[in-house]
Amino acid sequence: MIVNKQKESKRRIILKDSDLYPFKFTEIYKPYIWGGNNLRKIGKNIKNDETVAESWEISDHDEDISRVKNGPLAGKSLRWLVETFGEDLCPKTGNGRFPVLIKYIDANRRLSVQVHPDDDYAGAHESPGELGKTECWFVMDAPPGAELIMGLQKGIDKQVFTRMIAENRIEEGLNRLAVFRGDFIFIKTGTVHAILEGIMVCEIQENSDTTYRLYDWGRKGRDGKPRPLHVEKALDVITFPRSELYEQYMEEIVVDYAGDEKNISHTLVRCPYFNIDHLKYTREFDISINESHFNALNILDGSGSIHYAAGHVPFKKGETILIPRSVGNCYIKTSGVEMLKTFL
Repeated sequence: MIVNKQKESKRRIILKDSDLYPFKFTEIYKPYIWGGNNLRKIGKNIKNDETVAESWEISDHDEDISRVKNGPLAGKSLRWLVETFGEDLCPKTGNGRFPVLIKYIDANRRLSVQVHPDDDYAGAHESPGELGKTECWFVMDAPPGAELIMGLQKGIDKQVFTRMIAENRIEEGLNRLAVFRGDFIFIKTGTVHAILEGIMVCEIQENSDTTYRLYDWGRKGRDGKPRPLHVEKALDVITFPRSELYEQYMEEIVVDYAGDEKNISHTLVRCPYFNIDHLKYTREFDISINESHFNALNILDGSGSIHYAAGHVPFKKGETILIPRSVGNCYIKTSGVEMLKTFL
């Protein structure tokens, strides 16, 4: 069901910006062919025989828009919140939408080899308002020997890679990266990549669904036909050569620990599209809003509650909470929690 097609409720709600509160949203499940039911490990309500590849936690994309599931604004869409409360919820953006899309991904089987364009290319070649897709992954679960596809082998230029594609030798040109639970991967636009089987990640990205599929491992979709490829557009946007790209990619991962061994705040990335910290605490701690337009919390493990001036909101593993700027500074009450904090 495409939730943005639903009409907003006509009931009148009198709510000042100062009355906003931490929001939870109804999960939007995506049944792509490579999914499984491993998101049950983080508390998602998925049946044994149900295939769920992604759980969209916070989305203001035209394909599917999140709806509030707690408090007096339950049922309202994120698009409505953005239009109604403006910069008390998120910064101004060129397309007037919430700037990030946050999801959990269960790669029960390997994803296609793909690449994403930057904003300029997406704006020129995709539907109006569509953005490029800078993204990142926090690895939540990975089996022994787990790998990702990340970039191309050194020395491969556009001409060589084009020939590899034509000769069905694309796998020879892909760079594999061993990953473990807790790894963080920042993926710039133009980077060839794929999540391989058995890995579960939290993905935080620009508000975009533009993907150019290069290679799909020879498999077929549910209709028995090969899924479409987008080779021409992919070759347009891939950044060559890989070696130079990889140096830039590695520089983006800035490690900044603060705290004792059991209470850690870890800076994962600062970029124009999102800022992300990794937090692990066994005691109460503050969430400082400062000049941020919002804080989005992905609860990777543990439980607790968010306390703010007007009340508190409980949380548990697998949930995602959006704290608007107007809520102000708050604190987390917990005896143990691990979370990602995304803010702008």
